[in-house]
Amino acid sequence: MHPKRKRYNVTVEGNGELQKDVIVAYDPDEMYWLVRKLYGHLLIDNETGKKIGTISFQETELG
Repeated sequence: MHPKRKRYNVTVEGNGELQKDVIVAYDPDEMYWLVRKLYGHLLIDNETGKKIGTISFQETELG
């Protein structure tokens, strides 16, 4: 049997922006990978290159 996917209600803050999204993934590692892929530009300071953003989420079961 395949593992069940979960719904992650994600909030990403960084570079003066706030983004909310719903990510469907098998585990938190996959969710973080997708968030970094989609919103990586918010998580790193444009001028210094340092990590500045925050990711918060709430996990729920699908179905």
